[in-house]
Amino acid sequence: MIRWKVQNGADGARRLVPMLVGATLICLSLIISRCASSDEWDITPQDTTQIEKKRIDEPWTCHEKAVNSVAFSPDARILAAGNDHGIVLWDLTSMKTLGEPLVGHHGVVWSVVFSPDGKILASGGADGAVVLWDIANLKTKGNPMNGHEGWVECVSISPDGRTLASCGADGRIILWDVASMKPIGTPLYGHNEPVEGVAFSPNGKMLASCGVDGNVILWDIETMKQIGEPLTGHKMWVESVAFSPDGKVVASGSDDGTIILWDTAGRKSIGKPLAGHKGAVESVVFCPDGKTLASCSMDKTVILWNMRDRKPIGEPLRGHTESVEGIAFSPDGRLLASGSEDGSIILWDVASQKPISVPLIVNKGD
Repeated sequence: MIRWKVQNGADGARRLVPMLVGATLICLSLIISRCASSDEWDITPQDTTQIEKKRIDEPWTCHEKAVNSVAFSPDARILAAGNDHGIVLWDLTSMKTLGEPLVGHHGVVWSVVFSPDGKILASGGADGAVVLWDIANLKTKGNPMNGHEGWVECVSISPDGRTLASCGADGRIILWDVASMKPIGTPLYGHNEPVEGVAFSPNGKMLASCGVDGNVILWDIETMKQIGEPLTGHKMWVESVAFSPDGKVVASGSDDGTIILWDTAGRKSIGKPLAGHKGAVESVVFCPDGKTLASCSMDKTVILWNMRDRKPIGEPLRGHTESVEGIAFSPDGRLLASGSEDGSIILWDVASQKPISVPLIVNKGD
């Protein structure tokens, strides 16, 4: 989530602006607590039904402040969590951390995502850098990738693992060649304000982006050109976008508290906006089977939506005490992880809509 301040403009109008000093977001108390380490490594594919049978009797205590983003590895053995100072990797078999926290950014880590083969984790942070991590040795691959002026809000990797997209406060979208770690062409400009989210289509031919200007834009990856006019419909800035597994629908979550489903072929909204949250929608993500959409909000809840009738499935999932910032489905769709500003991660059983354990509590600083 972006941190803002009220600023008086020369024309006398009062505006919300990002809290930036040079190219760095202002963040306080960026101290991460020491975590228990685990030197064992096993990359055998994980059956999440085994995770569901486990119970964590003691909270996980490795984060400091907010959990901003969460991501499952493709084999479902690791959960990555980006927080206000670094990245913590959790072994979902042993329910212990993998080594020390990954500290490669100077400040907040806003976004984390695994490559399709699970060998690389990409992260974007308030320092304006994109960092690639080698999961085998838990070290950075080369130097940070610098191309943004201001924080990097979101990173996404193409289905073939060759291209990475990053976006941020400077209004740019940069496509990177993962192998060379170099930019591909020139940045994409289409938003008039900071860009909050990017997501590749399942076939890798399109990229969706969203921003503070309240628009959703579809991009042709081959030509690096905008496809038609921006999709408009939200009343406030758009925080997150996600493609359905078949690529036919894009979901966008906004600070107006709604989610809009867009037909990517017809470039029109599908039905009425999904309205169930009582606060800004921070993130949206489709279940791998495409039948369910999950959303999280500043109202401290997570909602599961049935894509057939576009209605909530049961009651909102409650367990966090502050804004829920990031959500992710496990590859088999059985689990949903949610990370919050309250400093905790909750693993939910999607079928029962109940936590599979006590919240994974984060050490909150003063």
